[in-house]
Amino acid sequence: MKQLLKYTAASLLCAAATALPAGAQELRTSYFQQTSNFRHQMNPALLDSAYTSVLLGNINVGLTGNIGLKNFVYKADPSTGYDLMTFMHPDVSASQFLGELNDKNRTDLYLNYNLFSAAFRAFGGTNLVELNLRSNTNISLPKELFSFMKEAGAHEHYNISDGGMRTQNYMELALGHARNLLDDRLRVGAKVKLLFGLAYADMAINNMDITLNDDYWRIQGDIQAKASLMNATWEYEEGKEDPATGRPRVNGIDEVGAGLSGFGLAFDLGASYKVMDGLTVSAGITDLGFISWKNVMQASSAGDYTFDGFDNIYMGSNNTGNNKIGDQFEALGDDLEEVFSVYQDGEGSASQALAATLNLGAEYELPYYRPLRFGFLYTSRICGPYSWHEGMLSANVRPLKWIEATVQGNVSSTGWGWGALLSFYTKGFNFYVGADRFLGKLSKQFIPLNHMNANVNVGITFPL
Repeated sequence: MKQLLKYTAASLLCAAATALPAGAQELRTSYFQQTSNFRHQMNPALLDSAYTSVLLGNINVGLTGNIGLKNFVYKADPSTGYDLMTFMHPDVSASQFLGELNDKNRTDLYLNYNLFSAAFRAFGGTNLVELNLRSNTNISLPKELFSFMKEAGAHEHYNISDGGMRTQNYMELALGHARNLLDDRLRVGAKVKLLFGLAYADMAINNMDITLNDDYWRIQGDIQAKASLMNATWEYEEGKEDPATGRPRVNGIDEVGAGLSGFGLAFDLGASYKVMDGLTVSAGITDLGFISWKNVMQASSAGDYTFDGFDNIYMGSNNTGNNKIGDQFEALGDDLEEVFSVYQDGEGSASQALAATLNLGAEYELPYYRPLRFGFLYTSRICGPYSWHEGMLSANVRPLKWIEATVQGNVSSTGWGWGALLSFYTKGFNFYVGADRFLGKLSKQFIPLNHMNANVNVGITFPL
């Protein structure tokens, strides 16, 4: 198995190549679409139609980030004999490399896969039962880390803080209800969700003071790592014990077994209100809850240790033999593993809040052509150092009963983009495909070269 901590540290450097399975988990472009059966995942008050789906109802994979592969891999001068070179190559100046980074360099990947969903009318409103598989992975590393890697020796002191990696993976069983009030001008909705934890890992770089001391670096670190994965155990590296306490150094995860890793509870709440003819406002907040994880493996840094410097890397590649770019980042990960050394601390339990999402919307229906509507949606994902915000302006048109289309533009914490959605809706059948953001230029390995902001959503439902 890939060494967990090595790939945690190296994942941003490889852009998406070593990241785990970040957009949000819902197709925000569908928020104002009348034919969208799954927009209740952003606001439970928008649960307004009966339908069923199995396995292919809704598949959403999203990626966000403020970096791309081009931040870490550069084209080489042909005279060097290489095609590519990493940011560590001396031909790449520190000012060029660091000038294109952000204070916080991040990538996030989200998956929302609907396994089963059924909505039906009863009890004075619309009711829902659904089962989803969800995965959220967030990685954030500060610019100071890359300054230390690239400029090591230019300064005698570096401070790295507020970075790390977190991943949550769980099943979600949701029960929902929505109904109209106040002469049908107000619609309210709510869900209760039972959560079944599958896998969880969290590595927090709270603070690291790195000081040059003669020919080595002295590191005073506060790093915490936790993991809970189906009765797994830590994998240790022989001969790398903490000299002060004898604790073995963690090298990854070993012996993954079967079983659930935790249980939790969450709620979604929402409302929409028709202010006047043609104007509707709405608000929803989702994933208010937590998962309690059991058999949590814990590890932490030694507190005060040394590092000899980065020397286990290549810097140029012709993508042949053993000198491929991927191999170079693998080697770089070996050095980063030394920087972020953590040692076994036993087992315990941990409770982790979900990343709550707030959606605020306003929709205007054109009075002279009612099939055309305009909408504005503000989204805020509340997730500590992995939080982000977005504003989206969309145009939605349904010229015929069986077809509906949306185009939108958006600006967020990780850049700007545009998306589109096309929905075919007939009696008893609905197929849709769309994206909140489209992939830009890709490498030969299909890794985004610029900002990693893209998602894809496809699904089939059966309206009742």
